[in-house]
Amino acid sequence: MKRKDFSKLKIEVQREKELFFEHENFIAGVTPFLRGIHSTMHLQTPLKTTLLIDSPIQKNTTPEIELANFLTESFNAIQDCIQNNIPVDNAVSKLSFQTTIGKNHFDEIAKMRAARMLWAKMIKSFNPKNQDSFALNIYASINNATNASVAILGGCQSLASKEDSHLFFEEETGILKTVDAWAGSFYIEKKTEYIVNEAWLLFKKETNF
Repeated sequence: MKRKDFSKLKIEVQREKELFFEHENFIAGVTPFLRGIHSTMHLQTPLKTTLLIDSPIQKNTTPEIELANFLTESFNAIQDCIQNNIPVDNAVSKLSFQTTIGKNHFDEIAKMRAARMLWAKMIKSFNPKNQDSFALNIYASINNATNASVAILGGCQSLASKEDSHLFFEEETGILKTVDAWAGSFYIEKKTEYIVNEAWLLFKKETNF
Protein backbone atom coordinates (compact mmCIF):
# COMPACT_ATOMS: atom_id res chain seq x y z
CA MET A 1 0.00 0.00 0.00
CA LYS A 2 1.38 3.38 -1.03
CA ARG A 3 1.57 5.93 1.76
CA LYS A 4 -0.07 9.29 1.21
CA ASP A 5 2.16 12.27 0.57
CA PHE A 6 1.49 15.02 3.12
CA SER A 7 4.51 17.13 2.17
CA LYS A 8 2.35 19.75 0.44
CA LEU A 9 -0.32 19.85 3.12
CA LYS A 10 -1.06 23.39 4.29
CA ILE A 11 -2.30 24.11 7.79
CA GLU A 12 -3.93 27.44 8.56
CA VAL A 13 -4.42 28.61 12.16
CA GLN A 14 -7.66 30.49 12.70
CA ARG A 15 -6.90 33.27 15.14
CA GLU A 16 -10.49 34.42 15.53
CA LYS A 17 -13.78 32.55 15.54
CA GLU A 18 -15.91 33.04 12.46
CA LEU A 19 -19.13 32.40 14.37
CA PHE A 20 -19.83 33.86 17.78
CA PHE A 21 -22.86 33.38 20.02
CA GLU A 22 -23.77 36.13 22.47
CA HIS A 23 -24.40 33.67 25.28
CA GLU A 24 -20.77 32.51 25.12
CA ASN A 25 -19.80 35.63 27.08
CA PHE A 26 -21.53 34.34 30.20
CA ILE A 27 -21.75 30.62 29.55
CA ALA A 28 -19.50 29.77 32.50
CA GLY A 29 -21.88 31.68 34.74
CA VAL A 30 -19.72 34.76 35.27
CA THR A 31 -18.77 37.91 33.45
CA PRO A 32 -16.36 37.35 30.52
CA PHE A 33 -13.23 38.68 32.22
CA LEU A 34 -13.63 36.15 35.04
CA ARG A 35 -14.27 33.12 32.85
CA GLY A 36 -12.21 30.19 34.06
CA ILE A 37 -11.59 31.82 37.45
CA HIS A 38 -14.91 31.74 39.25
CA SER A 39 -16.86 29.50 36.87
CA THR A 40 -19.66 27.28 38.08
CA MET A 41 -18.00 24.17 36.71
CA HIS A 42 -16.17 21.36 38.49
CA LEU A 43 -12.71 22.85 38.02
CA GLN A 44 -13.37 24.98 41.07
CA THR A 45 -16.27 23.24 42.78
CA PRO A 46 -16.03 19.58 43.91
CA LEU A 47 -18.95 17.40 42.82
CA LYS A 48 -21.38 16.64 45.62
CA THR A 49 -23.55 13.52 45.53
CA THR A 50 -26.65 12.49 47.43
CA LEU A 51 -28.51 9.18 47.35
CA LEU A 52 -32.27 9.40 46.84
CA ILE A 53 -34.79 7.02 48.38
CA ASP A 54 -37.55 7.82 45.90
CA SER A 55 -37.30 8.61 42.20
CA PRO A 56 -37.12 12.30 41.37
CA ILE A 57 -40.28 13.87 39.99
CA GLN A 58 -40.14 14.47 36.25
CA LYS A 59 -41.45 17.88 35.27
CA ASN A 60 -43.61 17.83 32.15
CA THR A 61 -42.37 21.12 30.75
CA THR A 62 -39.98 22.51 28.18
CA PRO A 63 -36.49 23.78 29.09
CA GLU A 64 -37.38 27.37 28.22
CA ILE A 65 -40.48 27.36 30.42
CA GLU A 66 -38.59 25.72 33.27
CA LEU A 67 -35.88 28.38 33.08
CA ALA A 68 -38.36 31.24 32.75
CA ASN A 69 -40.17 30.07 35.88
CA PHE A 70 -36.90 29.74 37.78
CA LEU A 71 -35.74 33.21 36.75
CA THR A 72 -39.10 34.75 37.64
CA GLU A 73 -39.16 33.17 41.10
CA SER A 74 -35.55 34.17 41.72
CA PHE A 75 -36.12 37.72 40.50
CA ASN A 76 -39.12 38.18 42.78
CA ALA A 77 -37.27 36.66 45.73
CA ILE A 78 -34.30 38.99 45.26
CA GLN A 79 -36.58 42.02 45.00
CA ASP A 80 -38.33 41.03 48.23
CA CYS A 81 -34.96 40.74 49.97
CA ILE A 82 -33.89 44.16 48.74
CA GLN A 83 -37.12 45.69 50.06
CA ASN A 84 -36.28 44.13 53.43
CA ASN A 85 -32.80 45.71 53.37
CA ILE A 86 -31.05 42.40 52.69
CA PRO A 87 -27.94 42.88 50.51
CA VAL A 88 -28.17 41.50 47.00
CA ASP A 89 -25.17 39.22 47.43
CA ASN A 90 -26.67 37.67 50.58
CA ALA A 91 -29.97 37.05 48.82
CA VAL A 92 -28.34 35.53 45.75
CA SER A 93 -26.16 33.16 47.80
CA LYS A 94 -29.29 31.37 49.03
CA LEU A 95 -30.69 30.69 45.54
CA SER A 96 -29.95 27.75 43.26
CA PHE A 97 -31.38 26.03 40.19
CA GLN A 98 -32.80 22.60 40.97
CA THR A 99 -33.64 20.49 37.95
CA THR A 100 -34.27 16.90 36.88
CA ILE A 101 -32.32 15.50 33.95
CA GLY A 102 -34.70 14.28 31.25
CA LYS A 103 -34.32 11.89 28.34
CA ASN A 104 -33.27 14.43 25.73
CA HIS A 105 -29.63 14.77 26.70
CA PHE A 106 -28.69 17.54 24.30
CA ASP A 107 -31.63 19.66 25.47
CA GLU A 108 -30.62 19.11 29.08
CA ILE A 109 -27.01 20.16 28.46
CA ALA A 110 -28.18 23.24 26.57
CA LYS A 111 -30.69 24.02 29.32
CA MET A 112 -28.03 24.14 32.03
CA ARG A 113 -25.70 26.19 29.84
CA ALA A 114 -28.55 28.61 29.13
CA ALA A 115 -29.42 28.76 32.83
CA ARG A 116 -25.92 29.98 33.73
CA MET A 117 -25.96 32.63 31.02
CA LEU A 118 -29.42 33.95 31.86
CA TRP A 119 -28.67 33.95 35.58
CA ALA A 120 -25.60 36.13 35.04
CA LYS A 121 -27.59 38.41 32.73
CA MET A 122 -30.38 38.86 35.29
CA ILE A 123 -28.07 39.27 38.28
CA LYS A 124 -26.12 41.97 36.47
CA SER A 125 -29.18 44.24 36.70
CA PHE A 126 -28.91 44.20 40.52
CA ASN A 127 -25.28 45.40 40.47
CA PRO A 128 -23.91 42.91 43.02
CA LYS A 129 -20.60 43.69 44.71
CA ASN A 130 -19.44 40.08 44.86
CA GLN A 131 -18.52 38.63 41.46
CA ASP A 132 -19.39 35.16 42.73
CA SER A 133 -23.04 36.23 42.62
CA PHE A 134 -22.88 35.85 38.85
CA ALA A 135 -22.22 32.13 39.25
CA LEU A 136 -25.29 29.89 39.37
CA ASN A 137 -25.41 26.81 41.58
CA ILE A 138 -27.12 23.92 39.78
CA TYR A 139 -28.48 20.85 41.58
CA ALA A 140 -29.54 17.96 39.32
CA SER A 141 -31.60 14.86 40.09
CA ILE A 142 -30.71 11.81 37.99
CA ASN A 143 -31.96 8.26 37.44
CA ASN A 144 -28.89 6.59 35.94
CA ALA A 145 -25.22 6.96 35.14
CA THR A 146 -25.88 8.34 31.65
CA ASN A 147 -27.90 11.18 33.10
CA ALA A 148 -25.03 11.80 35.50
CA SER A 149 -22.67 12.45 32.60
CA VAL A 150 -25.24 14.81 31.06
CA ALA A 151 -25.59 16.74 34.33
CA ILE A 152 -21.82 17.03 34.74
CA LEU A 153 -21.25 18.12 31.15
CA GLY A 154 -24.03 20.66 31.56
CA GLY A 155 -22.30 22.16 34.56
CA CYS A 156 -24.08 21.06 37.73
CA GLN A 157 -22.27 21.08 41.08
CA SER A 158 -24.48 18.62 42.93
CA LEU A 159 -26.07 15.30 41.94
CA ALA A 160 -28.95 13.48 43.62
CA SER A 161 -29.23 9.84 42.55
CA LYS A 162 -30.75 6.50 43.55
CA GLU A 163 -27.49 4.71 42.75
CA ASP A 164 -23.76 5.34 42.90
CA SER A 165 -22.84 4.30 39.34
CA HIS A 166 -22.22 7.96 38.54
CA LEU A 167 -19.07 7.71 40.66
CA PHE A 168 -17.43 6.23 37.57
CA PHE A 169 -17.42 9.67 35.96
CA GLU A 170 -16.02 11.25 39.09
CA GLU A 171 -13.25 8.75 39.72
CA GLU A 172 -12.37 7.20 36.34
CA THR A 173 -12.74 10.05 33.83
CA GLY A 174 -11.41 13.58 33.54
CA ILE A 175 -14.66 15.38 32.78
CA LEU A 176 -14.87 16.84 36.27
CA LYS A 177 -11.82 18.93 35.38
CA THR A 178 -13.36 20.49 32.30
CA VAL A 179 -15.09 23.84 32.01
CA ASP A 180 -18.02 23.88 29.57
CA ALA A 181 -16.98 20.77 27.67
CA TRP A 182 -19.55 21.27 24.89
CA ALA A 183 -18.49 24.84 24.08
CA GLY A 184 -17.98 25.30 20.34
CA SER A 185 -20.34 22.51 19.27
CA PHE A 186 -22.58 24.16 16.66
CA TYR A 187 -25.53 21.91 17.53
CA ILE A 188 -25.30 22.59 21.27
CA GLU A 189 -24.62 26.29 20.77
CA LYS A 190 -27.72 26.66 18.57
CA LYS A 191 -29.86 24.79 21.09
CA THR A 192 -28.47 26.94 23.89
CA GLU A 193 -29.16 30.09 21.90
CA TYR A 194 -32.76 29.04 21.23
CA ILE A 195 -33.46 28.23 24.89
CA VAL A 196 -31.80 31.47 26.00
CA ASN A 197 -33.90 33.62 23.67
CA GLU A 198 -37.22 31.89 24.37
CA ALA A 199 -36.75 31.70 28.14
CA TRP A 200 -35.70 35.35 28.33
CA LEU A 201 -38.79 36.47 26.40
CA LEU A 202 -41.05 34.51 28.76
CA PHE A 203 -39.21 35.90 31.77
CA LYS A 204 -39.63 39.49 30.58
CA LYS A 205 -43.34 38.95 30.01
CA GLU A 206 -43.79 37.69 33.57
CA THR A 207 -41.72 40.38 35.27
CA ASN A 208 -41.81 43.40 32.94
CA PHE A 209 -38.02 43.30 33.19
